[in-house]
Amino acid sequence: MQDSKQSTVSPMSKNERVFKALMSGRSFNRFEAEHQLADHCLPSTIATLERKHHITISRKYETVRGYMGSPTKCCRYWIEPEEIKRIEEIKCELNG
Repeated sequence: MQDSKQSTVSPMSKNERVFKALMSGRSFNRFEAEHQLADHCLPSTIATLERKHHITISRKYETVRGYMGSPTKCCRYWIEPEEIKRIEEIKCELNG
């Protein structure tokens, strides 16, 4: 007989997934984030993370293959190593 109790572990939120991925040193554009992180509106998520956590997320425009191979401009987002270090130091201070 299976246990009918539901798991108390909640899946990671979209904001948590994106923040964790960026903190690991990875970078994403909106198309990569949709496929890899299930984030359909990365620019809004980035703005929310910056505002909520008081962090700086770097960005630059790039051109990628879009519909039918035509060039499409989008933004690539990442957190610089120095900023990752600063964020980790703050987290350590907060955790004691």
